[in-house]
Amino acid sequence: MIKTINISKEDYLKYSNYAVKRLWKSKNKSTGFLRNMILWFFLAIGFMFIFQVKATTFESFHWQSAAIAIAPFLIFIVAYYLNVRKFKMLCIPNENGLMIGEKTIEVNAEGITETNPLGNCFYRWKAIEAIEEYEGSIYIFVDNLLALILPPESFTSEEEKDQFKGLIKKYV
Repeated sequence: MIKTINISKEDYLKYSNYAVKRLWKSKNKSTGFLRNMILWFFLAIGFMFIFQVKATTFESFHWQSAAIAIAPFLIFIVAYYLNVRKFKMLCIPNENGLMIGEKTIEVNAEGITETNPLGNCFYRWKAIEAIEEYEGSIYIFVDNLLALILPPESFTSEEEKDQFKGLIKKYV
């Protein structure tokens, strides 16, 4: 079976988000450093507030000091998310390069051949780790993070998509 596909920047970003979540779930069962830091921050504020309620009244509570104490944490959180977003945008591949652009995928008994304007790559069936579907796209993972992306527009119908997945699963 031969499929000609066109991967857009949006398709790649959707794949990138999915791949990172998939990798994170499979390797790490924790909730993440930033989430834990925020949780412990609010727990500490809550405990301090509970212990101080009897000692002070709201009239004597110094809201300016509380705002100054919270400001560095809020600045850190905003800076963190802005840097993550900037890093994600810097990691987008070139248009009409190896990942984004038009390519042809050929599936046969030996494996999968991916051909694009810059070259081609052959993957034997033992290199395929998983085939997963997310929001209509099919991802054929050949490593933990690397996958062949087949956007929903690559298929004319659900039957064709199911036939393609069945062909891949036959060999994997």
